[in-house]
Amino acid sequence: METKTVAVLDPTARPKPPRISIARRVPDLNGKVVGFLWNEKPNGNILLDRIKERLSQQFNLSGTIWHSKETASRPASSAILEDLTGHADLVINAIGD
Repeated sequence: METKTVAVLDPTARPKPPRISIARRVPDLNGKVVGFLWNEKPNGNILLDRIKERLSQQFNLSGTIWHSKETASRPASSAILEDLTGHADLVINAIGD
């Protein structure tokens, strides 16, 4: 009796995580512009409002920028991202329910 061998190939590959660097940390919020990005999920705006309120009490912020996405399932528009990256020193993003 002849023995046959079957080679089974695994077509999956291990994902290669992208190489990204950690964002620079802002050492002090005094005099900074803080951006807020809400993804339109329930209560995210309430959370961001409370964070904004607390930060305004603790620091002398230079200003704030508020944006909301059209829908949670899509990335923020280029215009929103350009405004945030061009004018805010840091951005706080609400991404959950």
